[in-house]
Amino acid sequence: MKKLGRRSRGGQPRTTVGRWLLALLLKDDQERIRLASQLNGGKKGWNKDEAAVMQAACDVAVQHYFGSEYDIRQITEEVAFLRRADLDSDKTPHGQLEMEAVIRHALGETAVDVSGINAQAAFEIQGAIIYLISLRLGWKEPQVVQLITEAEPIAFERGWNPPLAV
Repeated sequence: MKKLGRRSRGGQPRTTVGRWLLALLLKDDQERIRLASQLNGGKKGWNKDEAAVMQAACDVAVQHYFGSEYDIRQITEEVAFLRRADLDSDKTPHGQLEMEAVIRHALGETAVDVSGINAQAAFEIQGAIIYLISLRLGWKEPQVVQLITEAEPIAFERGWNPPLAV
């Protein structure tokens, strides 16, 4: 398996949302639930600073998975797979085109308009995409930790301030 992109700063995720994402991807439900109560400072809802980590993790994951010479048909197929999985689980899937747009935006396509996708939907789509990629590539804890520890500094570099875990 190829290594992920740039080197992380090592260690474990430092943000609450990063640790929550780690628990989600490793299927540690008890830890995920515990950390969910700390997201957004323990208040209902979520915030853009935490969502920035999810966006950065999605960016890193899709760039690693699809590469720079990707085939748009593969994106369409992966999204169709995710949507079928949602339907099979009696969940209402997000739209095919909006999911494809999130992936293409994460791949750096500038002609993709994601402005009509609300932030909560983008967060959910990014999480589903990251989860699918981690399954497809068979990522275990070291790769998931590396993904998140690469994503956290990106969020900070982009000017966001996700709360550090306590």
